Amino acid sequence: MPFLNACSVKEQHISNKMPEQISVQSIECLIDSTDKLGFSEVSKSPSFRKFNGPEIGYGHLRKNLWVRVVLKNQTKEPQEGILSTDQIILENVEFYTKQRGNWQIKQAGWGKAIQNREVPAYLHAFLVTLKPNATDTVFYKIRNEYQVVRLPLNLFNKQQFYRHYYTYILYDGLVTMALLTAIFYCLYNLFYSNARDRKTLILYLIYAVNFLIFYTIRISSPSFFTTDQPVVLNYFVNIFVFISTYTFYRFATAFIDPKQAFRNRRVSNVIDMLFVLTIFVSLVPAWSAIQFFLYLKLAFFVGTIFYLIWYLIINFRKSFLTRIYFFMAMPLISTGLIEGLTNVFGILNVPYQFFEAFRVSICVEMLYILFALIFRERYFSKQIQAKLLKTELEMLESRIAIQETEQRRIARDLHDDLGGTLASLKHLILSKITNLVSKEDEKLIKDLAQKSGDDLRRISHALMPPNFERVGLVDSIRELVRTNNSESIKLNFIEETNRLNIDANVALNIYRILTELIQNIQKHSRATEVLIQLLQSESELTLMVEDNGVGFEISDDAQGLGIKNMFARAKNIGGVLNFDSNKNGTTVILELPYA
Repeated sequence: MPFLNACSVKEQHISNKMPEQISVQSIECLIDSTDKLGFSEVSKSPSFRKFNGPEIGYGHLRKNLWVRVVLKNQTKEPQEGILSTDQIILENVEFYTKQRGNWQIKQAGWGKAIQNREVPAYLHAFLVTLKPNATDTVFYKIRNEYQVVRLPLNLFNKQQFYRHYYTYILYDGLVTMALLTAIFYCLYNLFYSNARDRKTLILYLIYAVNFLIFYTIRISSPSFFTTDQPVVLNYFVNIFVFISTYTFYRFATAFIDPKQAFRNRRVSNVIDMLFVLTIFVSLVPAWSAIQFFLYLKLAFFVGTIFYLIWYLIINFRKSFLTRIYFFMAMPLISTGLIEGLTNVFGILNVPYQFFEAFRVSICVEMLYILFALIFRERYFSKQIQAKLLKTELEMLESRIAIQETEQRRIARDLHDDLGGTLASLKHLILSKITNLVSKEDEKLIKDLAQKSGDDLRRISHALMPPNFERVGLVDSIRELVRTNNSESIKLNFIEETNRLNIDANVALNIYRILTELIQNIQKHSRATEVLIQLLQSESELTLMVEDNGVGFEISDDAQGLGIKNMFARAKNIGGVLNFDSNKNGTTVILELPYA
């Protein structure tokens, strides 16, 4: 692993990729506190000291840093190498090497055009040529006014250098593509999202756009400079860094906690205030040297990221979205924090190979966040659908409960009031007309009176069977079949159950569906035979009703109130109702889970 290898380097400040050809004899540093020393004075100065640490780094130095490197050719042949640094943000880099007995100055730096460099690459690279068995000394002069001073050096041969350089270009391309993908995704979905999701998308869009501007200007665009650029432009990139940090935090909290239920308002207000102040003080390059303003920026940067981490931790168990986001965003949060503390504020001194992981984490984070946005949209959509379904079921249950109450009342009124009235009327009429009509008329009157009583009993039983909860579903169906059998239509009931034990509400809804089916068959089907089956398996209870009638149209437009009620009742008890009808008859199957 490059990161682990870099961490293991202790004394050697150059990552030497060609040690068998060229060795690094020493590397020493000198800070020009006067900012006035010329090369002739520096080259002879005895004040050079060895830098303690794996890589040269001085934070916000704002003084001329001189670095002396002594190299030795280990072979009997001339050797050519490339000294390169991956620290692209260095503003002014001068390289001194002796050629034909004279010191030559070569220049690089963030704003230096590619064609004006010795090695055409945005990495600050210089050629070194060593004679056989010769020892040579080269010097660096680094001056950074706005950024931190770090000089992670590599020594390559040409092939190694360009392989390393093209790897960086590949990383830059992947990061740019990931950011552009995120931006286009947000722009596309802004037109199709609701207000809540639109706010989240806008925050992420601002974050991605600022990140793209920052990354393009500071990292990838130097390879395309055709003219020298003012280094102050690189300073203003920090503004995009701070905007990206702030919008990333706002996006993350809106993503995992849309209602901001767990937000600490005091801390949020402090972060908002620090953000405004940080942007304000970043607008003036001359203020970059004021220590207090640097601490202000640091407080905003570190405070925002640590508050975001705290927000993720406290919501980890409460929100499934937080757990998803935590594992997707933490690589970028952690590497971004380290990158900022190292290259923006100069507090940490992390080996530069670590930032390969930073580039990779950007790509991974963008892809993961796109996945998370899609997942979040579907997650909330399912939640809304579940709430709508719950509301619909509650309304359905309420409607069915009202219907049951009304049917009980009507059944009771028919049985107790109208039934008694009919019985009294029958007794009165028969007692009065016994000697006034013929035997045939008397029999007809008795039959009609009996039929009216039977019809009343059948209707009241259909509305609410007596003692339903006591006798149970099976016996109630048997009674229903018995009372509806006639000369014109024959009903048969087959039951295959084993100690059937179901909820009373479920049983009543099954009974209601069956009574509705029987009424429809009697009214519309012209059937002469009906087969009713109640079948029980280990996991399912099935009610099947078959008739030999003429069939009917099953389309949604042709469904009457009775069929809609049957579907509603089936849905209410978690069942599925299916109709199959043609000119030879109709089959209706009700299936519901049974455990």
